[in-house]
Amino acid sequence: MKKLYLVTAVAAAALAVSGCGGKGGKLDKGQVVASVDGEEITVFELNAELQASQVPPGTDRKVAEQMALQRIIERKILAKVAREQKLDKTPAFLIQERRADELILTTMLRDKIASGIAQPTDTEIEKYQAAHPDRFAQRKVYTIDQVVFPPPSSAEKLKQFAPLKTIDQLVAKLSADGVQFRRAPSQIDTAALPPEIAGKIAALPPQEMFILPSQQGLTANVITATTVQPLPADQARNLALNALRSERFSKAADAQLNDRLKKARETVKYQPGYSAPPQLQGNAPKPAAPGAAAPAAGNAN
Repeated sequence: MKKLYLVTAVAAAALAVSGCGGKGGKLDKGQVVASVDGEEITVFELNAELQASQVPPGTDRKVAEQMALQRIIERKILAKVAREQKLDKTPAFLIQERRADELILTTMLRDKIASGIAQPTDTEIEKYQAAHPDRFAQRKVYTIDQVVFPPPSSAEKLKQFAPLKTIDQLVAKLSADGVQFRRAPSQIDTAALPPEIAGKIAALPPQEMFILPSQQGLTANVITATTVQPLPADQARNLALNALRSERFSKAADAQLNDRLKKARETVKYQPGYSAPPQLQGNAPKPAAPGAAAPAAGNAN
């Protein structure tokens, strides 16, 4: 069963903005850089704002600080106006506040786990590249005929796609079902795929259709051309480094969280119609490795 991961890019930004304190503790005292109606803004909060804004390299530090400080000041002024209008007492605010707290804590948990992971050595990076030629020395760029369509609303409807072997058959079914879709040529880069997915695609017979998830829904794909483009050395090293970090993070997260998640999920009580789908039962999401995108899952059969 494939693992699911909680992608926490939003949480990372929220954490940076939040600075180094929260409801449960006190902010460290630091140099005060400004105050708004008596509320102090410290250098810690300013640095957190700079981190969240991802200042481009080469930007003058002082200019970036001044712009970041103005954002903080404006945000505090507008937040005060919102509180005066009692918006912080509304259900919508309380829900978003709870969600932000959970995302921040999840990010902090992720970073704590990641801090205990040994960094890959040059030898390990080289071995990883040699073990995954489809991502490095034999990296392939597939030109594909692709159809993008929304995922079926149920497992039963998904099974109806199993007998389909060609793009034209899929298009005919989607049209008959009144499902909107988009068909256009595209590309797939094996360097961006998880190794197991790249391996399955490489083993497919010519003109075999395979389905993968995407941000837009599902994609049905047929390879029309293949080009071998070895990944440049610097890009290859960074890709291998991040992949090894992600693997080690996943193992560390499993070791630390699996038992806790399993026991906690056993206590969850669902109302009718809201239970977890079968593919998720017993397989709770874990924090994603720092800087890692959620692994793609797919059906390449």
